[in-house]
Amino acid sequence: MKTAAVLLFLVCAPAAAGPVRFNTPDGCALEAEYQPAPSRSYVFINIHGLGSSRGEWRVLEARLKKRGYGYLSLDLRGHGRSLDCAGKPVGYKTFSAGDWAGLSGNIKAAADFLKGKKVPQSRLVLCGASIGANLSLKAAAEGLRPAGIVLLSPGMSYAGIEAAAFLDQLNGIPVLAAASEDDPYAWTSAGELTARAKLRNAPAVFRSGPGGHGANMLSDARPELLNYILDWADKLRAK
Repeated sequence: MKTAAVLLFLVCAPAAAGPVRFNTPDGCALEAEYQPAPSRSYVFINIHGLGSSRGEWRVLEARLKKRGYGYLSLDLRGHGRSLDCAGKPVGYKTFSAGDWAGLSGNIKAAADFLKGKKVPQSRLVLCGASIGANLSLKAAAEGLRPAGIVLLSPGMSYAGIEAAAFLDQLNGIPVLAAASEDDPYAWTSAGELTARAKLRNAPAVFRSGPGGHGANMLSDARPELLNYILDWADKLRAK
């Protein structure tokens, strides 16, 4: 019986996390950190802020794995280790407004990668920090249908990505927005986006962060927001 139990655990337990690479339709090679989820659990697609990389999600990744969720933490085009497009070097410091707008396609490419791993869009949660929050809304407006969207320190406009422009296309996707009072632009933006989403009958909630911006609000030392996000995801999954 003990041997059978061990074998069952090995079959059901998700594989260890590790780096993966996949391409966008226009030939950009993206690198990400991937932790498969147990069967039927959610996979968070984590989208970092401007000039950052997937490394900012380590605290969330550890808690997601412990709670039984998977994750795919991206290095967006021109960031981290995603620095090659069709054989040419690329970096965010030279991006045009069109380049920033095109980054929502990186999220779609991530969803397509997960589809190849038999993870449907209905098992995805988009979790974006700063401009990654705005890009998450844009990706949903362009056709992604995740189970929910987490917006950490969104802005009404980051690098020309106008967050409110995408709310009409949410079509009922639950949204959790969070920002800290010491980050006044994000705080005001998050509250405004939550209110506007509710006017469009989208299930939206606003949560105060413990201080800081984007993924920096997620801390084991002050875990209230971190715990709230995980509990919110649990409730979505239970529906």
